[in-house]
Amino acid sequence: MDFKQLKKITCILLFATIWILQNACTPKGIATKGKGKKDAQYTENLADFRPTYKVEDEENKSSTNTPTASQSTSKPANDVTAKVDAAMEQIAVTNKSVRYAQGYRIQIYSGNSRDEANNARNRSYALFPEITPHIVYNQPTFRVKVGDFVDRLDAQRVYAGLLTDFPNAMVVQDRVEIR
Repeated sequence: MDFKQLKKITCILLFATIWILQNACTPKGIATKGKGKKDAQYTENLADFRPTYKVEDEENKSSTNTPTASQSTSKPANDVTAKVDAAMEQIAVTNKSVRYAQGYRIQIYSGNSRDEANNARNRSYALFPEITPHIVYNQPTFRVKVGDFVDRLDAQRVYAGLLTDFPNAMVVQDRVEIR
């Protein structure tokens, strides 16, 4: 058997399977478009399965929508508004005392020379006066880091601007001051 005959047989089987599935899967008794007189006469009454609703008079509606005196003056039994307000106030006081958090800075210099560290700090301050430079000395290395970023995305934006002047710069995790 060659390839062409195999291909023909496969196509015939595929079309036969699709035709059988279409005709075999059609539920009996349901009207389908263009199937003949018998199916066109099919009707079904679904009234027994539909929910029924009571119709209220207009007088009853107006009296039920207005709250009575007992409904308007009662308070909920489990009102927690005062407790939640007190807890929120305590959290706000605690958050005001927090001065430092985990964040990001951009390290623009790392080396053993104090003079080069000071030059890098002065140059970064001259280029970006709104960003505070920090010199960290961890014997025997001086590191100059700039910025206090809580979000890494903010640090990456400034990093892109610093990269032309400081090619060895990199974003590092650090403890940053919260203002």
